[in-house]
Amino acid sequence: MLRSLTRPSAMGVIVAVGLVVAGCSSSSSNTSSSITAAPNSTNSSTSATATYAPAQATIIGKSTDVVVNPAVSAHLERTGVTVAAIAPATGKKKLLLPISGGQLVIATLVGTVDHIGGLIFSHSGNNVTFTNFVINTNTKQVTATIGEQSIPVFDLNLASLKRASGPYGTVTASNIKLAVTSQAATALDSSLGVRIFKAGMHFGIAMLTVAYARGHR
Repeated sequence: MLRSLTRPSAMGVIVAVGLVVAGCSSSSSNTSSSITAAPNSTNSSTSATATYAPAQATIIGKSTDVVVNPAVSAHLERTGVTVAAIAPATGKKKLLLPISGGQLVIATLVGTVDHIGGLIFSHSGNNVTFTNFVINTNTKQVTATIGEQSIPVFDLNLASLKRASGPYGTVTASNIKLAVTSQAATALDSSLGVRIFKAGMHFGIAMLTVAYARGHR
């Protein structure tokens, strides 16, 4: 009696287990198919809607050359004011400031250019030192550090700017006119004990030769 009851029960368990295993295999197969298809669908959607902003190039070197306005140079000499470069900058009537870094959109020349070295203005034992020059073509100003304060030193006139591409990874921007700011004129006159610097004074013309990292635009 016990044997007749046990056999059907065992067969029922085997059948049930078989159905469960088949069901799991089917579910696993469906799940695997859906997981595989999802990334393809997502990638297709992303590539169709992706947009890219203009990249800023990382500046890695070269220099800014400034030809001092001959009229300003002569006026400074007559009044006993001297202008000298602080190494590694060089020059007197033609100044060269090495470029140390910055970020620039090469296509538009919008961005910032950092420099090392500086300029020192002297008169009767008084000195005014400008360091850490930064050209900002977006704000159209050149700032520098005097003491521990950064002030705008020159306003940039970019109306006649000329751009030229050099070997790959370099670009030149020339004919940039520099005008003394009111802040710089006040700092120079008060510290040197003179009355010769005026806001808007045409100080000179600058040319930037920029080297930027490859792979950037």
